[in-house]
Amino acid sequence: MQPDHKLNLWELLNYSIFTYGSLKISILRIAIVVLILAGAYFIFRFFRKWMMHLSIAEKLGMKRWRSFLRIIRLIFFLGAILGSLSMLGFRIKQVLAFQLFETDKIKFTVTHLLIVLAILFITRFILNLIEYHFDNKIKQKRFDRGRGRSIYTIVQYLVWFMAILLSLQALGLKLTFVVASSAAFLAGIGFGLQNIFSDFVSGLIILFDRSLEVYDIVELTDGTVGQVLEINLRASKILTRNNQVLIVPNSKFTHDTIVNWSHNEANTRFQVSVGVAYGSDVRLVERLLLEAANGHDDISANPKPFVRFNDFGNSSLDFQLYFWTANSFYVENLKSELRFAIDDLFRQNNVNIPFPQRDVHFKNPIIIRNEPSE
Repeated sequence: MQPDHKLNLWELLNYSIFTYGSLKISILRIAIVVLILAGAYFIFRFFRKWMMHLSIAEKLGMKRWRSFLRIIRLIFFLGAILGSLSMLGFRIKQVLAFQLFETDKIKFTVTHLLIVLAILFITRFILNLIEYHFDNKIKQKRFDRGRGRSIYTIVQYLVWFMAILLSLQALGLKLTFVVASSAAFLAGIGFGLQNIFSDFVSGLIILFDRSLEVYDIVELTDGTVGQVLEINLRASKILTRNNQVLIVPNSKFTHDTIVNWSHNEANTRFQVSVGVAYGSDVRLVERLLLEAANGHDDISANPKPFVRFNDFGNSSLDFQLYFWTANSFYVENLKSELRFAIDDLFRQNNVNIPFPQRDVHFKNPIIIRNEPSE
């Protein structure tokens, strides 16, 4: 009988709880792994607070700031996980070369997965920086809003296309094979998806010729008026006055006649029609209409509003008040406010708005005779 051997603290910490080949899990190694993961977590939090102190988030904006943090967090915790696996006895090269699945053309390993994730994260961050650059150009008025957003949309699709090609190449696919397969695939489905391809081509035409831009106010063929929120390759988003978002195929903008109220400039001309009773002072009516228009903050002072004596109507003298406004999206509300103001001014100055009158003449009237009762 050998006397019991008492383990000292160091031997206890290095005592193997689980052993499999080169993998040895001991209390000490588990403690070191916990320290590595916890250290990565607290260092990342300290880094984020330090960056917040430098006001980086305010400069980049929350969307770009979160994208930047995702990349940093991926780097921190990926390094921590690989360090932890190495501490537990895993060989990093074997872990990275571990095969997740395999086909005739692709061998997908952990390394490939990490490369694809890195490409996606970096692509998202680069796009956020490009968007930040275009937003600054728009604020500095070096680009108008619609042009800046249209160019960014084109750049966004190109960057994502390049990112997908790089990801496929990282998986071992040859670009010539991808291009040939894509051409055959597109040719095969082109006949069945002609409308969708027409929308894609129309989207490219719109983005390049700038006949339609973001924030433009447009009127569709059915009379719907809306503001362009987004122009994508297949369809565009239109916000209507009822606060509804319409998804309109791009081919509709290239095939139909669309009224673009804000294509040339921000100001658009509108009119309000009104009739007054015969015998009214027409110069007084003109002055009151201009007073109503000039008193509204949303009506542009240049060009100036003007009044047109339109016609001698059947029951009234017909006038039209013409005005320009940059708030064309809510112009119907503006017209309503103008009509309220015109009605108040007419009442104060005893100008009457007539109602339609008709004289009815009977030809060969029928005479009803009362027959004497028997």
